[in-house]
Amino acid sequence: MAAGRLWRTVRHLSAEQWLWRILCRGRRTLRGRFPEAARRRIGAAAARLPLSDPGAPAMRAIAAPVLALQKTVHGETFAASAEGRFRLLGEEFDYGSIEAIEWRGEFREGANPLRRMVLSYLGYTVPLLATGQRMGLDATARLVRSLEDGNPWSAPGALGDVWNPYAASHRILNLLAGLALYRSAGGRPDTGAEATVLAHIRLCAALVRASLERDIQFNHLLKNLVALAAYDAACGGSVPALAFLRTAVPRAVRQCVLADGGHAERSPMYHALGLLDLRVLEATGLFAGGPGGEIAAAVQRMETALAAMSLGDGEIALFNDSWIGEAPPAATLTHASAGDCARLPVTGYVRLGAGSDAVVFDCGPCGPDGNPGHAHADFLSVEATVGGRRFLVDTGVPTYTAGPARDSSRAAAAHNGPRIEGAEPIEFWKSFRVGRRGAAGELDAAPFADLAPLAAAGWQSGYAHLGTEVRRLVALWPG
Repeated sequence: MAAGRLWRTVRHLSAEQWLWRILCRGRRTLRGRFPEAARRRIGAAAARLPLSDPGAPAMRAIAAPVLALQKTVHGETFAASAEGRFRLLGEEFDYGSIEAIEWRGEFREGANPLRRMVLSYLGYTVPLLATGQRMGLDATARLVRSLEDGNPWSAPGALGDVWNPYAASHRILNLLAGLALYRSAGGRPDTGAEATVLAHIRLCAALVRASLERDIQFNHLLKNLVALAAYDAACGGSVPALAFLRTAVPRAVRQCVLADGGHAERSPMYHALGLLDLRVLEATGLFAGGPGGEIAAAVQRMETALAAMSLGDGEIALFNDSWIGEAPPAATLTHASAGDCARLPVTGYVRLGAGSDAVVFDCGPCGPDGNPGHAHADFLSVEATVGGRRFLVDTGVPTYTAGPARDSSRAAAAHNGPRIEGAEPIEFWKSFRVGRRGAAGELDAAPFADLAPLAAAGWQSGYAHLGTEVRRLVALWPG
């Protein structure tokens, strides 16, 4: 059974993904065996990169979407980071001081290091630096030193979380944006503190450049490229080692953003985060001509699609791996109107609504076959608001750690869709693995036009292995 499940999982991978899995995971294995040698190599590569300039012309525009994100994630708790106190994914952690932070401690989440990674993103330094207070710059430099001291490359697991290229990409964006905002707010310069932060940014840029997540692709690879594009813009757009971005970025955008504007991973939360990433790319000014127009068009499509996957309270539907508070509210990210009926035929969402009464219907794939790791068994599921209040509500995401909580949150019973008792339409295993997977699509609801003012219909094949077809009609009577 395990062999069959593995085959049902990997048979969807492309030849390119297989190649990069071998190369990227081989590289990670070597780094894990020889961490100090890897640290020296990345350090040497960093020394060949120029130091970034947070005062570069594009940096204020780049910082705007980054600040909007981090103010949402950290709210008013960011100020406590200067004293070693943090709120990470709903849990409080108080270390007493920056120097006492247990970067490699236990984060109440089991084997998955998501809270440890969020702590290492240093996102809370963005609003801290944006105050323009000297204390914020001093605290940021101390946080960087504490992170480096508390996470030597030789520490078990450090290369998989804190020095993961995804975490390093977040730090590049957050620290560059934070320093730019500090200068814009009239913060007093401190050569020593800034030197510490800029050296760390450069080290992260070298690490990400040497560790692009081409094996995972999608939102991870896009985040790597966005961070490097911001770094290149902060260096005047003239870093030879980053010239590849002019072709790699448009390709990654095409992979992530579908023709109807939806995100390929079919997560409204990652869609909102991806929209912010594309706004950073626009702000860099590096993609003039064709690529620039392509990115601008993708931003417009994503804004329109975001309205179609939002409910009457101005927030996203929580399909697949999504939760509220990880991105700014949808209503603040788009001015697009979904109208009475908005369809995303490629993404697989339909929104029916009038005023604050709305329903979003999931009648599409669980995700891209090449990486459906954020999928849930929510085929033909609905979420609804009545009078602007949540009425039919998704269970949400309690954890990314493999185990009963993760399994139950992804199961069909956790969603508002038709299901067969004791069976699953998707075969999930570990934290992000997907074996057998069904499909779903929209059906013509025209035959039901006399039944309700607004209607949509769909099918799903998740139970085809049991000889069962499933179809569903969703109708809305606004008011």
